[in-house]
Amino acid sequence: MVFRSDSLAMKLVKGTACSILLAGALSALPASAEEPIEELKREVEGLKQENQEIKRRMEAFEAEDEETKHGLSILTRLVEVSGYADAEYSFTDRDGEDSGFRLRHLSLFFTKEIQKEWKLFTEVEFEDAPRIESERSTDEVKSSQGTIFIEQMYIEYHPRLDWDLRLGRFLTPAGIWSIYHYPPYVTTQTSPIIYKVIFPEVSDGIQLRNSFTLKDSALDTQVYLANGSGNSGNGDRNESKGAGARINADLLAGLSTGLSWYREEDNGGVLRNSYGAHLLYARSAFRIQAEYQARTNAPDSSPDFVDSGWYAQAEYDMGKWTLAARYDWYDPSSEADNDLWVRYTGAINYHFAHNVTGKIEFNRNEFDDSSEDAYSQGIMAIAVAIGDL
Repeated sequence: MVFRSDSLAMKLVKGTACSILLAGALSALPASAEEPIEELKREVEGLKQENQEIKRRMEAFEAEDEETKHGLSILTRLVEVSGYADAEYSFTDRDGEDSGFRLRHLSLFFTKEIQKEWKLFTEVEFEDAPRIESERSTDEVKSSQGTIFIEQMYIEYHPRLDWDLRLGRFLTPAGIWSIYHYPPYVTTQTSPIIYKVIFPEVSDGIQLRNSFTLKDSALDTQVYLANGSGNSGNGDRNESKGAGARINADLLAGLSTGLSWYREEDNGGVLRNSYGAHLLYARSAFRIQAEYQARTNAPDSSPDFVDSGWYAQAEYDMGKWTLAARYDWYDPSSEADNDLWVRYTGAINYHFAHNVTGKIEFNRNEFDDSSEDAYSQGIMAIAVAIGDL
């Protein structure tokens, strides 16, 4: 039970006043009124006891209030926690795959403003409800399920709003989906085919971001140097370093476009150059976004080839409902004639709240390669956001 301090104080004042008035009345009564006097004495004694109880409650409340204030002051000095989670049921007619429930993501973001100009940010992703067990006597892994992934972890120096410097692991700045892909805020559970293929998902290194205005257009730029794909957070497995850049320009109201570039020599000695272009247009309830990406690959012992792909996605909001459609196209190699992969996606979202979204999605996958059978997939999911992403 919670007591308000103002109501307790009023009770204490009223009780004290009544005690004083009753005491005064008793002193003015004649001696012949003994029975009423005894009754009044008992009432006064009862009021005194009630006042003592009210006083005790007020002291306890004040102590509890001080403890709450102390606890809140500690929380304000702790790390800010946010994130997202999603669970789904997927059904498919693809050979070798079964329909079933999936605990897809639990991602937790930890943000700490260390000082005015310094920040630490970490994103830890738990995918497919990971579980790891080991043998007690040898510590060898007995069984493991799911994935635990440090998707981001960087120290940021941000002396001004228009630029900052990040050191650590960050999402590779490329296009749109690589940066804005969180399940509560995208319409599909399935990502475009080219995502995490042409450009690496994450980069370990250093990134400089700068924003400025040029001829009434807002420009956001990022340049970065990284170990390259295929390396763990422990370091680089070759002397070559990857380098990349991204620029995005807000040209008109609701229209933005940009370019991305990345170059690396991977651990197998393959020189890769990735290029991308993206476009985002939003007007009222309608949005369309599209990306094209291509990568040149130069292996030492085989002919050079190019893999490329693109997607276009349209969305329309109707109150709490969102309708979406996407076309995906990916060619794994310019040297082959029959390896094209095409996907058609349709989705319906219902926004129970701004951070709770229900999804129904259908995908149709088709292949030029005769060894790959076309298949369909349906997904029903709920995605929730915790705090600000």
